Amino acid sequence: MANNEKHVDSATLSTHGKLTMFNEGLKSGLANGEKFTALMDQLIETTDGEVLLTAAQKLADFKLDSAYVTFPHQYQNADYYLIFMSRLLGMHHDEKPILNSQRQSESLYHVYEDLTDDYTFLYQVVNNANGGAYYREQTTGENLFYIHLERRLLRFNSEAFTNLFINKLLLKGTGVDQINAVLATLIKFGHCLRDDFGFNVDFNILDVDNAAKYELRAGNLDAAIVDKLFVSSAQHDYMLRNSKHGHGAQIELRAGLLVDIFNSASDGSPKWVLTVHDPKQAVSWFDVLLHFDFMRDWYLDNIESLEIKADPLVFA
Repeated sequence: MANNEKHVDSATLSTHGKLTMFNEGLKSGLANGEKFTALMDQLIETTDGEVLLTAAQKLADFKLDSAYVTFPHQYQNADYYLIFMSRLLGMHHDEKPILNSQRQSESLYHVYEDLTDDYTFLYQVVNNANGGAYYREQTTGENLFYIHLERRLLRFNSEAFTNLFINKLLLKGTGVDQINAVLATLIKFGHCLRDDFGFNVDFNILDVDNAAKYELRAGNLDAAIVDKLFVSSAQHDYMLRNSKHGHGAQIELRAGLLVDIFNSASDGSPKWVLTVHDPKQAVSWFDVLLHFDFMRDWYLDNIESLEIKADPLVFA
């Protein structure tokens, strides 16, 4: 309201004035509803990626109710992230996440056919200046990744993937193939965002690029932890060699699949990293954890030092 406008007191209005104000309020509220449904049409029907992304951005911030018109049946703002994700994956022929509705409410969530219904996934909107949302598994509360549609940013979270897919699923009997099916969908979502819209994507522990350097939580790694890997490797008939990158170690898990752990610092300050190299660039550190028990045991037993760092700006 401009500074020179005066607040209208309905008590002082004539009958005509009161009815006009009421009617205009209804018109405005209904017009807002029509704007909303036009965006929903785009979110549901469009095959244009940019139109889909723009509609999702607007709906994620949309306030449907007004002072004069309220809509009893409506989705939560977080649900539009889910719809966007499902639609984008569907456009790329991957509809593994099944979109379900909560009983007695309109709120949405994902389930995966490869996991039991005990595990459900939804988005939690960040209600501060940062904005964006976390993709969260409800039962465990693990935030698998952070997304910001307007900034075109996606960040995966190593801690959550380890806690959910290894500690809660793999170690309690869920098959590697089932886990990989879900991981493949989440990774594909990241590729779709990067390739279709130019998102800045950090795959973190899921990165298969040979050039990826997984930074460890412990900047200065205790030599005893590397020594433990030497012992465990020998017990499982693997040979651990000194790293070619300097202080550290290297192990060949199968022909061409090399894991290095070494101090990558060039300025004197220790900075320990892990790298995974394979000829097809198809194996991540997380794949190693899934498929090689002794490597997984070593990682989990020393998780406070070896845990892969995720983006500290979005994962405290």
